Amino acid sequence: MTEKHGERTVPHLSEDELLSWRGLLELEARVLAVLDVELRELHNLTIAEFDALYQLWLRPAGRCRMKDLAEKLLVSRGGVTKLITRLRNRGLVARLSQSGRQAVDAQLTEAGEELLTKAMDTHFAGVRRLVVSRLSPEELRTLRTITARLRDLDG
Repeated sequence: MTEKHGERTVPHLSEDELLSWRGLLELEARVLAVLDVELRELHNLTIAEFDALYQLWLRPAGRCRMKDLAEKLLVSRGGVTKLITRLRNRGLVARLSQSGRQAVDAQLTEAGEELLTKAMDTHFAGVRRLVVSRLSPEELRTLRTITARLRDLDG
């Protein structure tokens, strides 16, 4: 399938398909960029650092295996190691080894939880302002249904 988009012809996607796909990408990029600026200015955290702290906060005792954290954050093991090292250097996360095992866990520290609690107010106020408040309850349910279906890439 080939469709004309302005001056160019785009193979494989119709205009609706292309605009929907690009809209999704642009929305995510713009929202994350705004949230990143706000978190940096108010809490000295990047959006990636916030997400790592938040993922740890969701776990029992604020603790998670590094490989599992990498999967949750959608980054490589090397990427999560660098991220956790930055947070550890600031006293926000501790790295713990389990005796007799090679597995390493990351654990949220008291300072990390304190900072995260403040940053969550900023983050979720931004999510509400930039996305949630612009949709009706019905549109939110539809969005939830669509994202749940698309999240399952095997289905």
